[in-house]
Amino acid sequence: MFNLSSFSETVSWSTIPNPSTWINLPQTLPAPVPLYLKNMGTGYWFEYLPENKTVYFQFNLIRNDKKESLVDFSNRLFKFINETEVEKLVIDIGWNNGGNAGLLLPLVQGLIKNEKINKQGKLFVIIGRRVFSAAQSAATFFERYTNATFIGEPTGSSPNFVGEEDSVKLPYSKIGINVSELYWENSYPHDKRTWLAPQIYIPPTFESFRVNRDPAMEAILAIR
Repeated sequence: MFNLSSFSETVSWSTIPNPSTWINLPQTLPAPVPLYLKNMGTGYWFEYLPENKTVYFQFNLIRNDKKESLVDFSNRLFKFINETEVEKLVIDIGWNNGGNAGLLLPLVQGLIKNEKINKQGKLFVIIGRRVFSAAQSAATFFERYTNATFIGEPTGSSPNFVGEEDSVKLPYSKIGINVSELYWENSYPHDKRTWLAPQIYIPPTFESFRVNRDPAMEAILAIR
C-alpha cells in the first residue's frame, strides 16, 4: 500500500529524484538510459566516452561524499583529464540545487589552471531550471572565470542572490519557515540578470525523454 507520509518525507526539493525503489520510465525503454539520468542520486561522478574523447562529469550536489571528498574527486578528475586523451569536458549541473559553496574552490581553481580543457569548444556546462543556491554560485564562477560554453535552459536563480537560511517559527500559527538572509555577490555588482542563460538553448522535452535521448549531449558531441 502506498504510504503518503513516507513519500512526503522522502521526496522533496533536495531529493534526487525519487525513492530508490521506484522504477522510472527510462529504465523500461529499449534504448540505453542517457547519462543525465544514469546516476541522479549520486553527488558527483564522471565517465569517459572514448569514442568521443569526452569526459562527462555530473555534479548533482555540493556536499562532501563520505567515500570521497569533493576536493579529492576534483583532483582525481583533473589527473584523469591530464593523463588521458581528452578533447572535451562536460560538467552537467542540471540537477544540482545547491549545498555548500565553500567546497567549490578546488574545482573552480582546477578548471582555471587546466590549459588542456579550459578553452572554448572544449569546456561545456549543462544548466537548467533546477540550478539554485550554491549550484548557482558554481554556474556563476564557471561563467566568470573559465571559457565554458553553457548549454540547456536558464538557471533557476540570478547570478547575485540572497541565500542561506534561518529557521523561524511563526508566533501565532507555530508554523516553521526558512528565511534567506545572506547576499551572495558572485558576479559583478551591476549584474541585474534574473538568471544565467545558455549560449545554446536546448530545453527539456517529453518527446526526448520518452525515447531516452539527451539533446544537450548530442549538441555538445556534434560540435567540432
